Parts: sequence; C-alpha cells; structure tokens
Amino acid sequence: MKKILLSVLSLLFLSASLNANGHTDVKGVNVISLKKADFLLRNGKALFLDARGQKLYLKGTIAGSMNLPVKKYEKLKKLLPSKDVQLVTFCNGYKCEKSDELAQLLVDDGYKNVSIYKGGFPEWKKEGYTAMGLLKECKSKPIDYKPTKKGKVNGIELYLGQDKGMIDQFWFAQLINDNKVPNNIQLVDVRKAEQFKEGHLPGAINISFDSKAQKIDSSKFPKNKVVVFYCNTGMQSIDSFVSLTEKEQSNVLYLDANVECSNGKCTVTPNENL
Repeated sequence: MKKILLSVLSLLFLSASLNANGHTDVKGVNVISLKKADFLLRNGKALFLDARGQKLYLKGTIAGSMNLPVKKYEKLKKLLPSKDVQLVTFCNGYKCEKSDELAQLLVDDGYKNVSIYKGGFPEWKKEGYTAMGLLKECKSKPIDYKPTKKGKVNGIELYLGQDKGMIDQFWFAQLINDNKVPNNIQLVDVRKAEQFKEGHLPGAINISFDSKAQKIDSSKFPKNKVVVFYCNTGMQSIDSFVSLTEKEQSNVLYLDANVECSNGKCTVTPNENL
C-alpha cells in the first residue's frame, strides 16, 4: 500500500514539474522534451527555428536550426517550407517566451505541425548535444579585467560595451556581484512581475517589457539616474532598449549578461562579445 501511495505521489510530482516547465498557451501546439527534440533533429523529421535575435544565434544554437526572430517574422517567413512540414521553435530556456510567440505566429499563419522545445539552447548545450556557432578566436578574460571604453550618460561617467546602448558587461557584472553598483545607476528588471518576485538583483525595480506590443513604459524611469535594463539572458534587455525612441534612450543602457537568482541570492555572468 505504501509503495502504491509513493508511486502515485511521484507521478503527481512529476506531472506538476512538467506543467511548470512545459506549459504553453498556444492552442494546438505540443511542448516536447529534450529527448524528443533530439530524436526529431537526428532523424531529419523537423526544422528547428531559433526565435532569439541574431546575436545570440551566432554565439551558439542547435545544429542545423534556422534563425527566425519574432521581430523579423514577416520579413523572413517566405524562407519557410510548406505548411505541412514539422516545425520546432525554441529560444533561451524555460523562462523565455519567444518560442511561444513564434509558435503562435506560425499557427496563425496556417502551419499545421508546430511544437515548442521549452528547454531551448541552454538545456541543449548543457546536456552536450550537437551545436553550432560563429567560429572565433578564444581569448580568456584576465582576472583583473580593466574596461577601456569610458563614456558619459546623463552626466554620469561609466564604461560602455561594444554595441550601441550596451554597458560594459564585464565591468558592470563585477560591480553587481561585489554589491558595488553606484547610487546614480538604477537597475531595471524588464521581466514579468511574477518572475521579478521569484528573485531579482538587489536595489532593482520592475518595469516589465511588453513583448507583444514591443513597448516599455518609459514614464516610470527615474530622471536623475542612468537606467540599466537586465533580464535572465540579456535578450529582453536588448529588445527593451531597441523599443525606445532616441530621446528615451538618452539615459538608458542594457546589460548583456545571464542573471540567475536562487534562495535570495543572484549571480551575474557576462555574455561574451562576438
């Protein structure tokens, strides 16, 4: 009797875990596991679509996948095969919603066989499955990294990254991890409110980015500070920055880094430059 009860409880726990990690609101679309995704790819049964931006795609992606960012769907959808072909969308892990948004666009456009691989590239890479990316020379970052691109934003001196609107991610990640973020810099978490409540960087405020409307409420930005956007992987931060007008961008930067929070503690790992 005890064994039966334990088995039932195990099944219930497994079911709850699957629902938490593999849920989608896209009607008629299945969420597939890592093993199922690998089976489809190895046997050539599906075309994998990376819903992330080109920058992340070039850094690394599932081998053989096609880059189809949500923002460029209308422009690039002509490159897709017939609407009977099996398609699998993915992005940057379970908390990334781009794969769902892309799946919805495909379904609305008449594609009949669409699935979502929620684990995305982070899980795929972690488990050692075949990946591809832009080949570049490997350069290790010195422990005593010193930024060089000094700039001034809203009258405040700091260090800038390689792209427009980017704060130097190596320099700033170290400041965050050492709890030394200056008072004149305001961290803004652009994720959804429920994700913010699960865990966020010390001192951060939450102003969610509306990915469907491609908009963020700039009226909530503090006027006398430099605003720095962050999210789980840097992807939503970039989108949030790009959605602003040039005037709104005047005191805003974004952080290109991975942010992980657990048990009330967060760590920031900067993403490598291309």
